[in-house]
Amino acid sequence: MGLGWICATTGAALLLAGCGGLQGPQTVAPPGTYSAAKGSSTTTSTTSTTQPALPVTPITWTPCNGDLQCGTLIVPLDYSRPQGATIGIAVARHLAEEPTDRVGSLVINPGGPGVSGIDDFTNELDSLTPGLLDDFDIVTFDPRGVQRSDPVTCGETPGATPGPVPDPIPQTAAEEQSIIANMRQFGADCEKASGTVLPYVGTVDVARDLDRLRQALGDSGLTYMGQSYGTLLGVTYAQLFPTHIRAMVLDSVIDPALSFSQMTLGQAEGFEGVLDSFFTWCAGTSACQWRPAGDPTTALLAQIAKSRTEPMPAGNGRSAGPGEFYNALLDGLYSESDWDTLGAALAADAAGNGAPIVAMSDHYSMDGSTNGADAAQAIDCLDHPSTKHLGSYGQLAASFAASAPVFGPLLAWGEASCAVWPVAPTRTPAPVSAPGSPPVLVIGTTRDPATPYAWAVSVAAQLRHGDLLTVDGSDHVSYFYSPCVRAYVQTYLIDLTTPPVGATCSD
Repeated sequence: MGLGWICATTGAALLLAGCGGLQGPQTVAPPGTYSAAKGSSTTTSTTSTTQPALPVTPITWTPCNGDLQCGTLIVPLDYSRPQGATIGIAVARHLAEEPTDRVGSLVINPGGPGVSGIDDFTNELDSLTPGLLDDFDIVTFDPRGVQRSDPVTCGETPGATPGPVPDPIPQTAAEEQSIIANMRQFGADCEKASGTVLPYVGTVDVARDLDRLRQALGDSGLTYMGQSYGTLLGVTYAQLFPTHIRAMVLDSVIDPALSFSQMTLGQAEGFEGVLDSFFTWCAGTSACQWRPAGDPTTALLAQIAKSRTEPMPAGNGRSAGPGEFYNALLDGLYSESDWDTLGAALAADAAGNGAPIVAMSDHYSMDGSTNGADAAQAIDCLDHPSTKHLGSYGQLAASFAASAPVFGPLLAWGEASCAVWPVAPTRTPAPVSAPGSPPVLVIGTTRDPATPYAWAVSVAAQLRHGDLLTVDGSDHVSYFYSPCVRAYVQTYLIDLTTPPVGATCSD
């Protein structure tokens, strides 16, 4: 929304991609393999040189990562002062495999926020259909504030040995004061380390960067696929530049009209629904090792509560406390293919071994090896205004718990981190209409845990030309899991033919 996402370590409130941010089967480019054109911004500092605003120029491409090309797009730091400081946006592309059939460029944002499109590029290329690889230059980028594009940092050391994950849900008034104080300190650390770029990493600014990228690629109209958080970027672009679109796919959609609390409650209920499906699966198959007595929700909450007082040892001086527990649950619920891993981890913890829970928590947070958590916090808080009344979050948590007893309090308290964020929001929730745009393909999955199906239905109705494709399933970002979806997307992106009204994929 995460739509961000939540990391128990920081409190960022939206759950779009996990703290690692990647969607689907994940392959991350090894560190140190990125090569950019001269002038790429690869440090935490923002380029300080000022220069007159110039027309967008083509990107200078250099070979990188095997058969890829990499370069840098120069954009204004502050679009209200286009002649001021500039920053470099790291871009990568895979050239069309059939140049004579080339349609143009297909720009992909894999979600997040805080996710490096370049690190995720192999994952996307492995998932695309041959027709798209033949006919398009596939392009991705690190949005401003992420990894190679003037990354937001908050004083941590990327790649450091993971420490204990704080309990994200306060149990007493004293703990409420402590968690708010920690959130304030985290925001202050971010402002100290990245204050120059911090006000300018919101999705509205990224959408403006996206239009400069379109021009730099030489495309008269943008062909775009946004996944999860990438859909919020897509609808923001569509509202700003509706006539600049050639084709747009929005898979696992965020509704831009919702308030922060409406979004977090929708996500909490979405994850709770998938958790219930996991419980049903677990009780009916020998593939699940977790066998609690009685009601599974009650048993799981009891196991989490026990982790607060008796965290299970996990080796190397680590243990599975409530922070690790929530991270592991989130890691295991994005796709049904991970349910057996989650069941085994819960069973091991119940038997006194917290190592599998900690391993899943580390996977969810990517071991802190990128700046994804810091960037996600910064982007979420610019994108989603939240109430400044700190006394309301305990009540919000109790309210959310009525319909989402496991995830409701988690997401409610996640919102509080933006209530004390040092930079004001730059996006206002509003419906998207995009008058003058071509048909936009909106894809929603009926039991998506992170982006409820109702959001896709709503966005398709808001758009002047929105076409809904329904997927009957439980996975987040259906393009990775459904051949039916991939076939419809290929036809739409190449031929501009949308699926028939009422089309549903169920594979």
